[in-house]
Amino acid sequence: MRTPEEIMQDLESRVAVIQERAGRAEELLAESAVTVADEDEIVTVTVNAGGTLTGLRFSPQARGLSGTGLADLVLSTYNQAIEEAGRKTTEIMSTLLGEDSEAMSVIAGFANPQRDAS
Repeated sequence: MRTPEEIMQDLESRVAVIQERAGRAEELLAESAVTVADEDEIVTVTVNAGGTLTGLRFSPQARGLSGTGLADLVLSTYNQAIEEAGRKTTEIMSTLLGEDSEAMSVIAGFANPQRDAS
């Protein structure tokens, strides 16, 4: 049977490993900006790990698009970027939580929402 001291040492060791993994995940998430351009590179968007738009650039060819056409292109490109950010976030967090954990399935549901086929 283990002594209380051995149990506490084991617990402290586990906590240290979790803290180290959490710190690394935090660093990776902070560095995981995603930049995506549309096929013709008219619109380029950058998002952070949470999908927040942090950059938006237009090429000179954007002037030839209608307002609606440009808006559609921005939204399409943004959606591609947040999907990629969601995949990266899921990958980073799975190293901390474990791929098969219940918490990971919740994160994956938010990071990679199912799109309606409509």
